[in-house]
Amino acid sequence: MSLFEDRIKDYFGNEKERFLSSLKEPSSRSFFLNTLNADAEDIFSLIDFPFQESGICERSYYYEHDNIGKTKAYELGVIYPQDVAASLTSTYFEGMEIPLIVDMCASPGGKTIDVLNRIKGDCLCIANDVSMKRCLNLSSNLERLGLDQTIITNKDTATLSSQLQGMADLVILDAPCSGEGMIRKYPEILDTYSLSNIESLAVIQKELLDQAYEMVKKDGYLLYSTCTYAFEEDEDQIVSFLKRYPDMEIVPINMDSHSKLAGTVKLSPVYGTEGQFFALMKRKSKGEECKTRYLKTVKEKTVEDFLSNDLELNEYYLYRSDDHFYLSKKPLIDLGRNVLRYSVYIGDLVKKRFEPSHTLYRSNSFRKDFRYVYDLDDREYDLFISGNSFPMKGEDHHYLITYKGFSLGYGKCSQGVLKNKYPKGLRRML
Repeated sequence: MSLFEDRIKDYFGNEKERFLSSLKEPSSRSFFLNTLNADAEDIFSLIDFPFQESGICERSYYYEHDNIGKTKAYELGVIYPQDVAASLTSTYFEGMEIPLIVDMCASPGGKTIDVLNRIKGDCLCIANDVSMKRCLNLSSNLERLGLDQTIITNKDTATLSSQLQGMADLVILDAPCSGEGMIRKYPEILDTYSLSNIESLAVIQKELLDQAYEMVKKDGYLLYSTCTYAFEEDEDQIVSFLKRYPDMEIVPINMDSHSKLAGTVKLSPVYGTEGQFFALMKRKSKGEECKTRYLKTVKEKTVEDFLSNDLELNEYYLYRSDDHFYLSKKPLIDLGRNVLRYSVYIGDLVKKRFEPSHTLYRSNSFRKDFRYVYDLDDREYDLFISGNSFPMKGEDHHYLITYKGFSLGYGKCSQGVLKNKYPKGLRRML
C-alpha cells in the first residue's frame, strides 16, 4: 500500500488520518428508487429489509441485506443498487428536459437509470459499452427496470462519436479509471496499483473526453466521472480539457468535498460514501452536427396480428433485425452496425409463429397497453419467480404477469394452467 499511502497526503491533506480510519470501516451499501412507474410510497411497501435515508442524495438509501438481488423490490425493478456518491452525479438534472442522452461507457447502467428517473419529458438514451459482456449486463439491468426508450450499442467510442456529432443534449462519461475510490470495497485493487497504470488510464480518458466533446450540442452538457482520487484522472484531466475546448465551462456544483478544482466534487468514505469524482460542464458554442438518419420500419403481418390482438396501440414503430423484432412509440435513430437492442425487443418469428419476449412484458412504455393481465398473490409470486406453473382462471392467451400492479414477466394460460415464461436465468429457488 506504500505508493497509495504516499499519494494520500496530497489527496486529503489534513484529513489523511480520518480517511485511513474510514478505510477500516465496512463499505457502504445503498440503492436508489426507480420511480418511473411507481411513487415512492408504493415502492417502500415492497421493501422488506432495513434501510434509511442517505442524507446526501434524494431518493438514495443505505440498506442492510446480504442478498438484495433476491428481494421482491429488486426482482420487480423498483430499486437499483448503487453507491450514494454515484447517484449524486445525476441530481443536477432533476426536472430538466433532455431529449437525447449518450452514455459512452454505460454498463452496468446505474447512472443512465438514475438520470432517466430524474428528467422529465420524452428522452431517447443511447447506452453504449465497448465490451459485449458488459453490454449484456447493461441490457439485463435496463430490462429489469423497464427502461425501453433506449438504444443499446456495442461500439468503440470513436465510431459512436462520429455518428452522433453535435447531437447530444447530455453526454455521460463514466470513464475507466484506476479505482482508488473502491479500495475499501475491493482491496485487491492495490495488487495491481501503479503510477504507470494511472498515467496510461489518463491517456485513455483524454481520448474519451475529446470524443465526448464532439457529441455535445450547443447548450448541451457533459458529465465526467471516475471512482478514483488521482489528480491525473480527475482535476488535472478537467483543467486540460477546458484548455483544449474553451467553449466548455464548468457548471459549478457547490458542496463540501475533497476536490481541488472549484465547482467539481470528490467524495470518499470520509463523507459516508465510496470514492467518486465528477464534473459537470456545458458547451457554449455550436459545432458540426451529423444529419439524423432514422431506422426504417417494417411490415410483418404475423407480428402485427399479435400486437393488435394483445395490446391496445394507436401508433407504433416496428423494426426488424434478422428474425428479431423491436418496437417503439417514436422514430429511432439508425446507428448501423453493432446495435444490441433498439428500444423494446418484443420477440422472434419461429417457424412462421411469433414468440413474444420477456422484455416486452417488462417495458414501462407498453405495460398499460396489454389487454390480458394477471396479478399474482403472494403464493403465486413465489411459484412464478421460481419457474413453476399453477392453476389460473382465464382465457387461453398470453398474459402480462404483475404483482401488486408491478410488471414481472409473462405466462401463457392453457386449459386453466398458467405456463411459466419467466426466464430461466432469472429464476430463484425457494
